[in-house]
Amino acid sequence: MVSGDLLRRLVDNWPAKIIALGLAILVVLLNDLATVTERHFSVPLQLRLAERVVPGAEYPNRVRVRVRGDEERIFDVLEEDIIAYADFSEHADEGVFRAPVTIERTGTALDLEALEITVEPLYVTVTLEEKMSQSLEVVPNIVGFPPPGYELSDYRISPTTVDVVGPRSRLESVNQIVTEAVSLTGRTSDFSERVRLVRPDPLVDFPGGNIVEFRALITETIVQETFDRVEIAVVDLDPELSYEADRTTGSIRVQGKQLDVESVPSARVGLFVDAGGITAPGTYTLPVRPQIPGGILVLAIEPARIELTVTNAVQQVPGLGDEGEGR
Repeated sequence: MVSGDLLRRLVDNWPAKIIALGLAILVVLLNDLATVTERHFSVPLQLRLAERVVPGAEYPNRVRVRVRGDEERIFDVLEEDIIAYADFSEHADEGVFRAPVTIERTGTALDLEALEITVEPLYVTVTLEEKMSQSLEVVPNIVGFPPPGYELSDYRISPTTVDVVGPRSRLESVNQIVTEAVSLTGRTSDFSERVRLVRPDPLVDFPGGNIVEFRALITETIVQETFDRVEIAVVDLDPELSYEADRTTGSIRVQGKQLDVESVPSARVGLFVDAGGITAPGTYTLPVRPQIPGGILVLAIEPARIELTVTNAVQQVPGLGDEGEGR
């Protein structure tokens, strides 16, 4: 009787009881769904390849990842905790191949068992080509100029060559590697800086790193300048003597730092002949000497010598003024 009563109570008004049970289950499910959320981000796609081949054409190098789980813990997962890769290691010959994208968990993602991870696309197609490796010269990309008066006198690159790896078709025509721009603008002293190498092709890689050191030697510019039509002065001649010279002007060719040479005023450039040793009339050939500020090297003087014809100075002849004074 007890079992019969129990059965009657269970089936009594059974449609309402089933509806109530369904609603209870739905509430539980909705409550669970309220705590579940999603994140979307992209991660690099790694290729696992045989030793003698590399990608010979561009391919999707990032994939879209969807992470679904408890909203309180899903944001603890870092993007670097999700590794996406496609395994082509069984293909050692050139050709076009297709492989699935596989997801691997690391870090914080390992601790979340209920975490659901999906990836898009599911498959990736890659063209494989024979791998080529060679050592190429590094050439700096120098731009700009130092200020006036300064110049790049020398430079060094370290290392001078780098190893490059890539598909044969992309490397066969490459004979040097260029750096990113190195600017000389405003440089007045030696300097060094680390610069990146420029990939000649997106599929070419630098297994030893893509950074080199550039050292520059900046020096003051040395120039040569010629001063023309410089007056030749005769100095220290006995006032009782007079002279005539076969040349009255000449030129001086000098060398020095550009800023020093350009700043010399014309009034400080001259040529002179020392006539202090002449004591009597006659014809004399004397050396011409320069007058120029210190720090500037005299390369040549034209003329190197001049000829002086020396005579007695004209004596004042008593004139009417003297006679008038006597009168």
